[in-house]
Amino acid sequence: MNTTTSVDSAATSNQALEARRSAVIVPINTDSSVAPTQPSDDQTLVPSMPDCVPSLDDFSFMSPAPETIHVYYSERSRPLFGILRVPDENDVMRRQAIAFGRRGGKERWHLVSEDEAYEIVRKANGGNIPLYRLDKLTSQPDAPVICMLDEYAADIVQEALPDHVVVAVRAKTCIEPLLARDVAIWPNAGEAGINEAMDVAADIKKCKYMTGECGGKVSGIDLPDDLPDWWNPGVSDPADLGIDIVSLVQRPVPPEQAFRPFTIMPDGYKMKKNGLVFIGEDGVDRQVTLTPFDVVAETDLAERGDSGLILRWQNRGQQVEHVVQRGQISARGSTLLKDLRAKKMLFPETVMKLLLDFLGTVEARRFVRTVSTVGWDNVAGWDRPRFVMPGGELIGGSGASEIRFAAPHVNTEGERLKYVSSGTLQEWQNHVASRSAGNSRLILGICLALTSPLLKVLGNVIEAGGVHIWGDAGLGKSTYSNVVTSVWGNPAKLMIELDGTKTGFENAAELASCIGLFLEELKNEDTGVNKEIGRIIYMWANRKGGLRSGPSIALRETKEFDIMFCSTGEHHLKTVIEKSGGTYTGGIEARMTSIRAGVDGSPYGLPDTIHDAPSSKSFVDQMKADCEKYHGTAGRHFVAKLIEDISEKGRDDIRDWFNQYIEAFIKEYVPSGADRAINRVATRFAVFAAVGELAREYGTLPWDAGEAFKGVGACFMSWIDDRGGIGSREEINAVQIVRKFISMHRFTRFEDIVAARTAKEGADCYLSNVRDRVGYREAVRTKDGDDAYAYYITVEGWDEICKGIDPARAAKAVLAAGALQPPKQGRGLTIQKRLPHDGKIRVYVITPEIMTAGGPVEDDQESE
Repeated sequence: MNTTTSVDSAATSNQALEARRSAVIVPINTDSSVAPTQPSDDQTLVPSMPDCVPSLDDFSFMSPAPETIHVYYSERSRPLFGILRVPDENDVMRRQAIAFGRRGGKERWHLVSEDEAYEIVRKANGGNIPLYRLDKLTSQPDAPVICMLDEYAADIVQEALPDHVVVAVRAKTCIEPLLARDVAIWPNAGEAGINEAMDVAADIKKCKYMTGECGGKVSGIDLPDDLPDWWNPGVSDPADLGIDIVSLVQRPVPPEQAFRPFTIMPDGYKMKKNGLVFIGEDGVDRQVTLTPFDVVAETDLAERGDSGLILRWQNRGQQVEHVVQRGQISARGSTLLKDLRAKKMLFPETVMKLLLDFLGTVEARRFVRTVSTVGWDNVAGWDRPRFVMPGGELIGGSGASEIRFAAPHVNTEGERLKYVSSGTLQEWQNHVASRSAGNSRLILGICLALTSPLLKVLGNVIEAGGVHIWGDAGLGKSTYSNVVTSVWGNPAKLMIELDGTKTGFENAAELASCIGLFLEELKNEDTGVNKEIGRIIYMWANRKGGLRSGPSIALRETKEFDIMFCSTGEHHLKTVIEKSGGTYTGGIEARMTSIRAGVDGSPYGLPDTIHDAPSSKSFVDQMKADCEKYHGTAGRHFVAKLIEDISEKGRDDIRDWFNQYIEAFIKEYVPSGADRAINRVATRFAVFAAVGELAREYGTLPWDAGEAFKGVGACFMSWIDDRGGIGSREEINAVQIVRKFISMHRFTRFEDIVAARTAKEGADCYLSNVRDRVGYREAVRTKDGDDAYAYYITVEGWDEICKGIDPARAAKAVLAAGALQPPKQGRGLTIQKRLPHDGKIRVYVITPEIMTAGGPVEDDQESE
């Protein structure tokens, strides 16, 4: 929003001085118009005397429309020209000059360049450009004067100080009307603004000397050192930064104190146009760097208190910043110099010690806070919430406070590039979000991607967790990944490969905190990662890393993060974990839910609908191309709107709304008597749905009301259908273990009871191939009349089948699934039965229903 142009070169300063030395402004002759010059064509402006004061309504035809207008007057209050403040596509204010005259057959206020406006006024005004508010300065000869460097800032300060006259000067302004007045100069914040204010003070002093003016005194407003570059009251509300205008102007100080240098150079060092030099006692210049740079500010890492410096320089026209931690300067094994070289700061090998000495002793007036974690800014609090993106972009707050992202051993620029935006929000909505409507898996993915910022906002209302989308190749899983990542940034850079260590995934979670972790295809053959995936899921969901030893006896600080996460793969998470030798527990299922990619009844695979696309292939290809072209805008927009919501209503109001939504979702989709784990998953899915509906209200998503609720609900019900029941995961696992054992070993571990009885009675035609028998099988007919087997499993055999799980609990689970025949009397689950060779013993009677109990397993689904 800064509209001030820096005046820091010697040439510009001299031009400004000459303009400000000029004689008192000569007012326009009110009896005649400016003598026009002969136009060369109908579009040339012919200046004339204004017959009206311009207003914003005169420029309502502009798009975007100007937000403020600032009119320059003569001493006699006649309008001369004006400046409009017009937002560009990034909401940054640009200056647009206006002047009065005839052009295109119309006499009115017209848009002109600022130089054209100045030229018109000079010709009409004896070569002088007036101060902004010169008319007020003239009419109030005894009022104290505040001198600003921006018109809009002058208007704001004038409103706060009605007993003052607040003027604004530009580079070509005549300053002579200020010479006899008491003037306090208010600089724009930052070194360039201080230099500009110093120039104004010096020009007034020189003009007073040249004219012999002895009245009036010049002072400066001493701004806090930690304000961001170019800040003034026109950039953001001073109250947001703890600045009280009235109190500040009551404490003016001499210009040399208010406008003191921002960088305190160590003895012997000097920054020149060709870089940093050191002048030794022998008077010889030693070139320390070949790259000139600025020491922007002192800094520290808020989380650890480490002090540092922010350096800034130019590399091929691009601004480069680097945060130097002072502890790196002398640390053994430090990569500081290597990091500086990687960012194209040039310096000879022979003077590296001089560079390190400089970095260790230079000081800066200004202080800027740095953070090493992303997401919500803990220091700002929830009264004025702010959100730090990876790479350091700041969303929310006053828009003026400065924070830098700097984490040890983290490529800040690389992180920024992952989350760079492309295209506009409307383009993403039209090409990606709108075509995701009606597609349950894509709706779920977008809602999940937007949920991580709410983990801290909602507190204990929601647990962190994830979703795993699984199914055969070619179903559209990559489309899901592209759509999910497009919410925050570049899909090609945001996907994380599932190949690493638990520590690596812990670091990845910290770098994606409050945004989300998006994982590439989980491969079934990678047993190393797959053995750890259960522990990794617990870590992510618990939002805290592991304990580690530090260089001394003290422990390192535990990493914390707030993320939702998602992955894709060809296999159910249960299959992946169990094939690598792990156990798929109810805790894992509750924290990361596996959803089948293929939609029941859809001929397109993962998409429910392809809208107007001619084929599913063209649909997914176009979605991929659009995600690559339009991305990174939705997440930012949602967070900005969430910040507005929190600031206006508070977190409690948002939590109450989510609680109501969770209750409605559970009532709609969770079956009666469902296990607690199902309710945990349902709560998370309810939050996903609520986030989607909230994003629709914010204008982030273009969907109809209820679209997120319906899409996420469809995914939840698909999970319930595939899960194998509404009992606990351990119960379902037990049923599936029994079922799998019987399916694999029905002829090799179960004796045919009829054949065994026949052999016992003396028949010699029976030769058993059963080894390590666990029980007997008997041919029966099902209720539908199909041929099947019942199984009589000995207690010892049952213990073997249930190895690794609780046999008694497994028996109860099989009974609950309707596949175990209980005794007619008694509390046990075994029945006494006479078996060949064994006599009358207790056995578990497993009915044919075992083959359909526990839901379909992955192999069944693939063979259908």
